[in-house]
Amino acid sequence: VWVKPELMAERRFIQYKGRDGQLIPAYLTLPRGVPAKALPLIVNIHGGPQVRGYQWSEWGRWPEAQFFASRGYAVLEPEPRASKGYGYKLHTSGFKQWGQAAQDDITDGALQLVKEGIVDKERMCLHGGSYGGYASLQGLVREPDLFKCAHSFVAVTDLGLMQSVAWSDIAENPEFSYLDNEFKLEVGDSKDDAEMFQRFSPARNADKIKAAVMLTMGSDDRRVPLIHGEKMRDAMVKAGKPIEWKVYPEEGHGFNKEANVTDFYTRSLRFYDEHIGANRKKQP
Repeated sequence: VWVKPELMAERRFIQYKGRDGQLIPAYLTLPRGVPAKALPLIVNIHGGPQVRGYQWSEWGRWPEAQFFASRGYAVLEPEPRASKGYGYKLHTSGFKQWGQAAQDDITDGALQLVKEGIVDKERMCLHGGSYGGYASLQGLVREPDLFKCAHSFVAVTDLGLMQSVAWSDIAENPEFSYLDNEFKLEVGDSKDDAEMFQRFSPARNADKIKAAVMLTMGSDDRRVPLIHGEKMRDAMVKAGKPIEWKVYPEEGHGFNKEANVTDFYTRSLRFYDEHIGANRKKQP
């Protein structure tokens, strides 16, 4: 059954300036039937980041924007630097900027919506998988007093693990030399950039997080193996920080079983409703 267009939330293509003047493209989805004023915000961050989020799906990246908007949330889907499809400068300016300028691009999009009065600064959360999961966690590390929560899934949590985990589908392919070439250019190198990896790996900086964290992983993920999630979970526990932890058995880099998909979105909505609820009124 096709969804009726008149029942779908409005999606706008927007652009905003990052703090260094870089123009950042994004999509903004707004809930139907309510004024676009002081809304709770979910920032939905795509994976990669060196991909174009809208190149393969008629729904956008996933139907998440429509799902959350139907529950009263504004949804921002930024294309931070390193994303493809928006020109050479945006793409290459993101090299070796995981958790740094690329992270600021995401934050600056949320703050622009606050400035325009569309979003309530006190009700903003982060949502994303893979690189988006990394950026969701890193957003809480980098801006501990800004975002109220993050649901991070199939998430990179330690930049060094991306090179050293030998059972990932990238590392174990002898014909695919990404980790020895493009990775060092786009992300960095565990040896040459050890200090940078230390500073910008969420699992090594869990003590800086103040907001609520939900972390969901697939037990059989070969792109971002479970050890990423386990290391983040253990770091949060060691730092005395609460974390909602879930592993779906026999799932990989994304969730496909109907029961798990239903559970994933049910848990996500409950999590956001609890922390920035669309119908929650600000306390005087």
